[in-house]
Parts: sequence; C-alpha cells; structure tokens
Amino acid sequence: MLDTFQNIYKENYQTVYRVAQKLIRDEDTVADIIQEVFIYLHEKMEEGKVIQYPKSWLYRATYNKSIDYLKNKNRFQTIDTFEDCLEDENVLDESDLHKEIQCALSKLKAEEKFLVILYSEGLSYKELAEVTGIKFSSIGKTLSRALQKVQLELKNKHYELY
Repeated sequence: MLDTFQNIYKENYQTVYRVAQKLIRDEDTVADIIQEVFIYLHEKMEEGKVIQYPKSWLYRATYNKSIDYLKNKNRFQTIDTFEDCLEDENVLDESDLHKEIQCALSKLKAEEKFLVILYSEGLSYKELAEVTGIKFSSIGKTLSRALQKVQLELKNKHYELY
C-alpha cells in the first residue's frame, strides 16, 4: 500500500501543485492544500478504498479543498487578483500577458476556472466530465462558454487569443 501511495505521489505531485497554484496563488496555502489532499488520499487507501483513477481523484480533491479554502476566506484572493488587474493598463510583454490572462480567469466562476485549468493541463473531455461531475455531453459547451468569457475579457483589453 505504501509503495502504491508513493508512486501516486511521485507521479502526480507536480500536476496537483500546478492546479492548486492556479486556483489559489498563495504558496503557503497551496502547500497546505496539497498536504491535506495527499493525507486524505493516504487515509482513504488505509481504509481499503481502491482509487481506480488516482489522477482524476486528486484533481477533484484538490478542487474541493481549494474551493473550501476560498469560501472560508470569503474569496479575498479572487478580489485581490481582480484589484491587481487594475494596476497596469499598458501591457507590453509576455509576463504582462500572463498576468492579464490570470486576471481574466479570476473573473470566472470557480467551477469555470477549474474547468479551464484542467483543460490547459491536457485532460480529455471524458476526464473533464469525470473530475468535474459535468455531463460529458455538456463539457464542450461549458468549456467553450468559459473560454469565450476569457477571450472577451482579453479582447476588451485589446488582446486577441486567435
């Protein structure tokens, strides 16, 4: 059991970290969330629960822990991120573009943001449906709407994604 857990940890730590970081953006909190997720996984495995798709399970657990954190903190992180967007109107380089994309993402609902983040991590529509609980038949439309919101926000700031 310990070997299985260690393998899951090694194979998925970086991915779980990236997802939590994109949702929370505070390094200390991200570290806490990742620790909680892997402790929870270890406890479930000790109870004898078979995790058939560990990567999907970890995505969902990371999402749930992150959303719980945001709810408990009254979404101040999202507000701070939005305020950061207002600081600089002249965007000139790639790091500024990255910042603008993060600002646009911060305006999405948490579920939409999570969907876009997972999509950017390379998950298939089937995996997205599994992790998010959104019907497979609705994933494309839901993702498209979220990406359109991001595109519109960037277009309003004079960026074109494609």
